[in-house]
Amino acid sequence: MIGINQVIGSVISGCAVSCGAVLVVAGASKLYRGIRGLDDMTAIRRALRMPRRQWRLFGLAAGVTECVTGAVVVSGAYPVLGGASLAALGAVFCALLAYVLVKQVPGGCGCISWRTATGAEAEALTWRAVARGGMLLGTGIASMVVSVAAADAPRPYWFGAGVVAGGTVLVLLSMPGPVRTPVCRRPLWRKTRTTLRALASHEMFAAMADSAGPFGPVARYRRTGCTDEFWFTALAGQGGQAVVFQVHRPAHGARLAVHTSLRDPRTPGTNWPVRAITIADVLPEIPRRAGPRPNGGRRNEASHSP
Repeated sequence: MIGINQVIGSVISGCAVSCGAVLVVAGASKLYRGIRGLDDMTAIRRALRMPRRQWRLFGLAAGVTECVTGAVVVSGAYPVLGGASLAALGAVFCALLAYVLVKQVPGGCGCISWRTATGAEAEALTWRAVARGGMLLGTGIASMVVSVAAADAPRPYWFGAGVVAGGTVLVLLSMPGPVRTPVCRRPLWRKTRTTLRALASHEMFAAMADSAGPFGPVARYRRTGCTDEFWFTALAGQGGQAVVFQVHRPAHGARLAVHTSLRDPRTPGTNWPVRAITIADVLPEIPRRAGPRPNGGRRNEASHSP
């Protein structure tokens, strides 16, 4: 009969192995960038204020440390040492990444990257990186505890479950965000709210809100293929007309392409979308600008539909 402590210990040991594998991958990526001499201006480098040569040596040292620690954890030869090293690295990651986020230092993490990201390709640092470091810290501490108290070898099935669960969580925390669908580039989670927030930050939306707004607290929404439609109505005036925004994302990393039109619901053949969404939490975030704004080459159109 398998005891609950043995099950928990097996799952934690599996999670520790997945954390060690991620450390090996992260360390290998740092060694690769350091050997190739890739100049990556990450948020951590900006926070530490390191010149290029010093940062390259620091990256090589960090890569070696992560690879050695990951190898010790994965091998399981020294479980207490591996757990302690895993927890120490996790604590360092949490402290450093939290400092960068609190200070709002621009740039990406550079934790797991095989090439230098520039311009629009660079992913901004988020709290998911801190959560990943926290997982390393917690798993390292738990691994030390169960290693000291363990009397039997881990059970294979529960050990495998721990590897799969830990690896899945770490992969999700390491993916660039928000995670998007492959065809329409639509966010995988909170699709409507995320698209609405992106629309609210667009200059075309701000211009229409200034001229036709203020908009009411509720909008109508529907989706046709890869195009999202948001129907807004003014609080007063406009003769009952609705301001319609048709938006889609043409390519990865590109801003929304926005088509704006005015619709009269009383016109035959005009159908209101069925779904209603609350926009009160989005409207205060709309940037107020004055004067003409360039569209940066994007397709921003305005038309009037009878």
